[in-house]
Amino acid sequence: MDSIDIETFYVGDQTDKPTPEGSAVNVIYFTNICNLACTYCYEDLESRPPQIISREDIRKSVDAILEREHPDNQTLIVLFGGEPTLEWDNVEYLMEYTFKRKQNVHFNLTTNGIKYLSQAFIDRTKNNNFYKLGLLSIDISFDGVGNGERVFHNGMKSTAAMVKVFKKLIDNNLRFRIRYTIQKDNVKLMYDDISKIINTFKPDRLITSVAWSTLDDEDIKVMNDAKEQFRDDWKDGNITIPICELFCDMCDGCGERKELKTYFTDEGNVTTYDNYESSPEFHDFKDKEI
Repeated sequence: MDSIDIETFYVGDQTDKPTPEGSAVNVIYFTNICNLACTYCYEDLESRPPQIISREDIRKSVDAILEREHPDNQTLIVLFGGEPTLEWDNVEYLMEYTFKRKQNVHFNLTTNGIKYLSQAFIDRTKNNNFYKLGLLSIDISFDGVGNGERVFHNGMKSTAAMVKVFKKLIDNNLRFRIRYTIQKDNVKLMYDDISKIINTFKPDRLITSVAWSTLDDEDIKVMNDAKEQFRDDWKDGNITIPICELFCDMCDGCGERKELKTYFTDEGNVTTYDNYESSPEFHDFKDKEI
């Protein structure tokens, strides 16, 4: 694991501090524009007009977050989309504005990774002050066998491009994590799939989520069996890269867990809900008049 605070990026060194009331994962939607057209995308962006959060709304969202968060608690802001790297000037603006108001913060970029095909964008990320300070972590979505559903707008699969992305990130020593969505197309192969991903690309950690609506009872049993295999591998030392959510109770690498999750877009405060609940259906990009 890299020596920078990736291991405890949610809260830094806050081991003995209780979770302040209202502590949240704060998700900022910069745009509904995306350079992929994943078949299972929950945002339902087809035929929607472009939406880009204004700098005024960025400031309002940050102000609302910092007003609620305890001053002694590290504030986590997730940089999200659509595809947030398409609005990188605004992403950097948000980080700079936030840091002027509060230094105990962490920014987490959640991206499909396509922009990292560009060496210029890799260099821009590496030269970002927040990345150099360890205050910016990068999560790249990649679903292994199920990545066939992550396609470009022309229908071409993105997997070959993503393999190039990971090679470039490794060659440039850029720190990253991988987000893997367990779904119908990969659940039966997830043990071999995730094992291959972490051994080949060696992310700082792999974070799982589950597309529950795509799974039947047999799929859920396969998933739970794979989870137990990974837990045994972790206990035996056969894997050393954490697989988040599958054995969080055994790792304790993130420190304090957040109570809430709050979404902000150009519509304002979309919704707040318990961080352990399943995400509600996302409507903010759907209800716009075309």
